[in-house]
Amino acid sequence: MIERQITPRLVSLFEQYPFVTVTGPRQSGKTTLCRAAFPGLAYVSLEAPDQREFAESDPRGFLSQFNNGAILDEIQHVPELLSYLQVLADDSGRNSQFVLTGSEQFRLSEAISQSLAGRTALLRLLPFSMAERQRIGASGEIDDALFSGFYPRILDQNLNPRQALGDYFETYVERDVRRLGGIRDLSGFRRFVRLCAGRVSQLVNLSSLGADAGVSHTTAREWLSVLETSYIILRLQPFYSNLRKRLVKSPKLYFYDVGLASYLIGIESSRQVATHPLRGPLFENAVVAEALKYRFNRGMNPNLSFYRDSSGLECDLLYETGDGLTAIEVKSGSTVVSDYFGSLNRVAEIVTHISAKAVVYGGIARQSRSDCEVVPLGGFASTLERMDVDQEVIAFVQENMGFEADASDIDTLDVVYQRRILQIIWHIQNALAPFERLFRGIYQQSYISLGQHRVNSSSLLTSGNWDRTKSDHIVTRGFSLTEDKPLNIEHQFVFSDYTGSREIDSNLILSISWKLSGESLSQSVAIDQEGIAELEESISYSELQDGVIDRDLFVAKIMTHIMGRIVNLSEGR
Repeated sequence: MIERQITPRLVSLFEQYPFVTVTGPRQSGKTTLCRAAFPGLAYVSLEAPDQREFAESDPRGFLSQFNNGAILDEIQHVPELLSYLQVLADDSGRNSQFVLTGSEQFRLSEAISQSLAGRTALLRLLPFSMAERQRIGASGEIDDALFSGFYPRILDQNLNPRQALGDYFETYVERDVRRLGGIRDLSGFRRFVRLCAGRVSQLVNLSSLGADAGVSHTTAREWLSVLETSYIILRLQPFYSNLRKRLVKSPKLYFYDVGLASYLIGIESSRQVATHPLRGPLFENAVVAEALKYRFNRGMNPNLSFYRDSSGLECDLLYETGDGLTAIEVKSGSTVVSDYFGSLNRVAEIVTHISAKAVVYGGIARQSRSDCEVVPLGGFASTLERMDVDQEVIAFVQENMGFEADASDIDTLDVVYQRRILQIIWHIQNALAPFERLFRGIYQQSYISLGQHRVNSSSLLTSGNWDRTKSDHIVTRGFSLTEDKPLNIEHQFVFSDYTGSREIDSNLILSISWKLSGESLSQSVAIDQEGIAELEESISYSELQDGVIDRDLFVAKIMTHIMGRIVNLSEGR
């Protein structure tokens, strides 16, 4: 026995809700899943006549046995029990009480919506995924999978697929169909289901289907509803949009288990699959079911559709993500050819919010084309997971970024740079030219600090690099003109090795610093870390925009202080 992919989601939801309800086809493994996930819970099957009679006749007495919770299997047999469970949940106010399972989708969903709305999480368990099938040791060959299907019992016990699926179908007709009611012609219903299997992966045409089955259009619709209710078939809905195209409105028909479809169209061995005219549609069915299992195993609703317009242009599967749609083409061939991408490319030109493209094919090697992933069926679920995680990463980054800078703050930052920082650096740089004869080198270095982020470079404050500096190191770091997170900018002129001194350390550093906070700009100057008080200044941003700065006086004072410092160097002080 393997751990099912849905198990972590089941356990997590049980901790968050009073109840978890697991639905799905018969023999999809619901009972095995729940008993393996919660070995400490009592187990009761309501298919057993005595247990069912006890629950129906004395629901309070029946539930009083399970003070520590229980797994109630096939709960749809006693839907009245759900109202008593509601009372238990409301009285106790605690989670992790009962795990419920059921096979008949409509009947169970209707009862839950009436009694347990908001109190139970709902999960749907389908037969094995391709990965689960291979983990249990079953063949990964495409034709074997299309023939034997994905029901756990068939694969776990190595049963003859044709015999087991035949028994499954007959049991389904005799038990579930009779119980659902409204169908008296069971032989006609059997014929109808086989006709559905012959139309797998095709558009649903009720008139044609009913005519071939010898029943009315209305009966065909009712019988399809029965098949869908009992998890035999699923109808994939078409993509709708405001495109200027006439799109088909009919759904496409698939089986929850492709092996059952193969049995119903008369396939008797995996070798017969290889040459069967419906191999392509059966492979497409397996791909759609795999996408559905991927979603259900993670507790997510289906986000699948297909595209087809009146001209016949089609995309087999559209998978919705937060960033748009992934267009998926299905090809049963094992060799990738250029024709595989034609429809995808044409559909992507029409449906503008297609953000990714993929081809699922019958081969075994994965390929990454320039704008399309080519994946085997066995790797399809991994591709879907990567697409979903990619969207989670994008959302995570957006949620954890600093708040977006206000446009007016950015404008003020630009004014400070253009009118004060750049002008001062340029004027000082020109004024220092004569001092180059006294030092072996004069170089510049800039620093920017915002919160915990600090960066330095000789080009940070150059005019040609300012936009990049602003984007990479200021705006995207949560910049705002606030007192609690000021922006500090510093520019240094480093004078290296004074030629008039024999001291080893004969360098000189001129630093000009600007601090942008809530309402004003603060400016300071230091030589060798000794501040020059007369050059300190604080000015409001409005004064900076309106006033005229006397840069000549500012630079003249700096030059005077530099000369004084050089005299100290020459005297060894």
